[in-house]
Order: sequence, then C-alpha cells, then structure tokens
Amino acid sequence: MATGACAPQTSRCKSTSTKDQYGNYFPAEPNALKLESNFGPMVPDQIGYLQPTTADTPMETMQERFIRDGYLFVKGLLPKDQILQCREAYFQHMAPSGLLLPKTKPVDGIYCGADSRKYLPPGNLRRLFGLQGDAESDKYVELMVSAHEAEFYLTLCNIPELREFVRKFTGWRKETMLQRTMLRAFTPDSELTPVHFDQMYLRAGPPTSLTAWVPIGDISLEGGGLMYLDKSTDIGKQTEEEFARNASNLTDEERVSAFNKNMNDGGFLSRDTVKYGQEAQRKWLITEYESGDVIFHNPFMVHASCKNMDPDNKIRLATDLRFVDSDKPYDKRWMKVYRPLDGL
Repeated sequence: MATGACAPQTSRCKSTSTKDQYGNYFPAEPNALKLESNFGPMVPDQIGYLQPTTADTPMETMQERFIRDGYLFVKGLLPKDQILQCREAYFQHMAPSGLLLPKTKPVDGIYCGADSRKYLPPGNLRRLFGLQGDAESDKYVELMVSAHEAEFYLTLCNIPELREFVRKFTGWRKETMLQRTMLRAFTPDSELTPVHFDQMYLRAGPPTSLTAWVPIGDISLEGGGLMYLDKSTDIGKQTEEEFARNASNLTDEERVSAFNKNMNDGGFLSRDTVKYGQEAQRKWLITEYESGDVIFHNPFMVHASCKNMDPDNKIRLATDLRFVDSDKPYDKRWMKVYRPLDGL
C-alpha cells in the first residue's frame, strides 16, 4: 500500500496530492475541499494535514513521533479484508432502520438521504436535539447499541495485529482494552463530533490510556474523519488542570464526571471547531483514511471532526478503542459495555 494513498472515491484528492521537500504529505489544497463545521465552512488557512507513518517504520521512530505530535497515524496496520467484513456486517445489521439507500451494497454504506438528525449516534447529541421517543429513531438507536456486542464487531476489536502492535508500542506486559468502546456511524451532513480530549471522560484514573481510532472503511478528505488540533497535548493538559482547580466545590463522584456543573452540557469543549481553533491559534489536521489504517492518540490530544460531506454520500463508520496497562491504576468505570447516557 502506498503511504498516504488517496481513498478511491476522492478524485480531487488523487489529482492534487503532493509532498514537500521534507516529505510531508499534502493530499489537496484546503480551499479545493468542501469542509463544513456545525457553524459554517472551515477556514482553509486553518487546515493542515496529518502525517502518515508506514507500518514497517522502526518502533523507536514511531514512539518518538507519538511523543512529539500527540498522535501516530499508521497506514495499513490491519488486514483490509477483515475491516471491510465488519463494515458489511454492520450495515447489514443496521438495514432494518432504513439507513441505507435501497438497492446499494451494504459494504458501500450509501446513505438513504433522510433527515440526518434521525440517524445521530445515541447519547448526548440526541438528547441535546430532543430526539428521544421517536419510533423510527428508537429502532436505529436499538440496533446501533446492540452492534457493540455483535460478533462481527467483537471480532474486529480483537484483531491480533492491533493487540500485538499496542503491546510493542507501549511496552506493557499485557494490554487491556476497556470494554466501553464507541462504534459510531456519521451520515452525510449530520452533526459532527464535538471538540474534546479523552481524559475528560477517564478522570477516575491517571492519564495513561492509549486510544486507537479505527476507520471501518475508507473515509474521504471530506468524509468527516477524525481531525486533531495541531500539537494540542499542552492545551488538553492546561484545560484539565483548570477543570481540577474549579472542582473544589464538587463531590468526589462529580469531580471525575465529564458532565459536572463546571462543564458544557454534553461534556465537550465546544461544538464550534472553527472558533475553538482560531482562539487556540492552531490548525486542524485532517486526512483521508483507508481500510486498515489506525490512528493512535494520547489522552490529552484535542480532537473533533468536520461534517461528513463525502462526495459519494458514504456513511463514515469508525470505532474508538481504548487500551490500558491493567497492572497499574485505570478508570474501571469503563469496564462495561457502552449504553447511551450511562454517565461516561
């Protein structure tokens, strides 16, 4: 697999990709893309690109890049066929909800074109939009939640190549995957992933977890894949320190909650990615993802997504898998299967 190869559906990406003299990868000029936030277009001069690392890169080099950048974007780490099998099985599982365009292949994940708010992921976004109690939406939520315990998804979570990489990368004797995983499908033009960092939700343990964000299928540059605020580990740490200073009036239970009264309703930093990036004076780093890619990040790295504006109307499907060293303290609240509005 060529490093940084474009997703097949993104023709503009294929025609404009380039590298600079230092080998940095630039898939396309930001002003040639249709990138949308919740509050309007993303600002082109505020966009940069995540830099890929090949799976055969020496481990020491990978570790150095992770410490420097806060993320490690590994191309082709996982078997593509297994990723696509999971994608196909997921959309077959979700078909009764009416999510897919009729007479299209489940593996393609082509959106039916309905009101995107009906197909928001379950949890706080649905609550904030008042989408509880609708029969059609409830069916979708039921299927999406049950997918977290489906055999096709559990098989993906236990891909040996991922577990082996985590062990070698961290040096842990045995990696433990937190049972509360996040399997998320974002339809075209739906509400995007708000700005946040993971330690906000894992406060009952030290900041030692490792997140693996696994795209389940190709995601074009405009498809709403995960994006990171450039070198934002320091921002996450400073923000969490500020939250801790303001927590003196809270109980121990409230203090470890991302939804306490000192936080935004919904437990995120902002829904306005453009404004947040401008105030931080940092670029949002994006990329296109291919089946088999994995991006790892530390607990303080600030991240979000653009809206899914995929030119082929494909649904963006991905999962967050979080790993810890179980020989050391960690947030044991996460050792349970995800349920909407479960307090985490």
